[in-house]
Amino acid sequence: MNTLTMKSTAMFALPIRRTPWRPRHLRWVMQDMAGVARQPEQDHRTHLRATLEWLCRAQDASRDSGASGCVAAGFGFGPGWLPASADATGRLIETLLPAATYLAWPLLEDRARAMLEALLAQTDEASPGRIHGLIAGHAQLGHGESLARAVCSAHALAETTMATAAQHAQAAHALAAVGSLAGLPDLLDAARHNLGRLLARQTPCGWFPDTAGPVSTAMLAGVLRNLIETARLLGDSCAWQAASKVAHGMRGQMREDGRLAGAFDDGWMPAAPHVCVGGLAQLAGCFLRLAQLTQDAGWRDPAWRALAWIKRSQRTEGDDLALRDALPSAVPIWAGPAAFSFDALNAKYFVDALMMDMVGIVIPPEVQKVEPA
Repeated sequence: MNTLTMKSTAMFALPIRRTPWRPRHLRWVMQDMAGVARQPEQDHRTHLRATLEWLCRAQDASRDSGASGCVAAGFGFGPGWLPASADATGRLIETLLPAATYLAWPLLEDRARAMLEALLAQTDEASPGRIHGLIAGHAQLGHGESLARAVCSAHALAETTMATAAQHAQAAHALAAVGSLAGLPDLLDAARHNLGRLLARQTPCGWFPDTAGPVSTAMLAGVLRNLIETARLLGDSCAWQAASKVAHGMRGQMREDGRLAGAFDDGWMPAAPHVCVGGLAQLAGCFLRLAQLTQDAGWRDPAWRALAWIKRSQRTEGDDLALRDALPSAVPIWAGPAAFSFDALNAKYFVDALMMDMVGIVIPPEVQKVEPA
């Protein structure tokens, strides 16, 4: 196991604030200063239900602001509940539907249907998250219009110029999914084009660069997640090899307690003193997906360690419903570019990994392929 060597030692350097601390904010900061990942660790089901309850509150917050059906992008100490996010709304549909089944919680399906209706009411756009939501509407809810709308958004996505590895990875996965589901060769070709551009960026150790500075664990885990699914959909051996390099590189940097640096430089050099919770949650799901696809149980151990660390960072008590059951974007709370925030997608990826481990399901669900004409 590699030693976690950090470029920055300013672990407890709090940013200057121009507004007074609120008691709930100060309390969270003080607890993190006393030590991180110290919350009671419960069973998967307890954390799963708690996280889903917070996501329900995120949807209700958007409804109260006039964006009925959509989900707030998250919550921040300064702004409060953030505006609705089409990307988060779309990606959560594929999460809430299996949760409704396995928790016998039918209201979650009602919420997922409301999310789908919100997406269908919007103009088609090149949003990978929206596309995945429409795919879920078609594949999991049998909604007749969803696939056609996903195809429209996928064509818009195929015509969009991508600038980063993360954008190429997201586009490749979304285009491959729609192309496979609808049997459209042009979308499959567009997926292969984005995949090729992505693979060209990978360094020999498996790392991917970003536009500037160290690359966040969330970005790297997101690339891995999309690589795994794109490789499966396209049957691309080069994509499998690229995904394997990323997975082994990040597994090698994880501590025994599940902690992982929030960013990395080339050579898998840790480059941040904090933990990126969303990245760690995505990575747990990736490891579990690799265990499913390769039948290699060795991928489960790092997934379990990651989930245990996240559980110990989730605060499931308190009267503040915006903070109770939320997952901080960074631990400690003041660190990194997403300081003092709680992202809805962090919660989604945590829920996905918990359910994948509990019941062995696949999230996102595998689409039914149609052979191109």
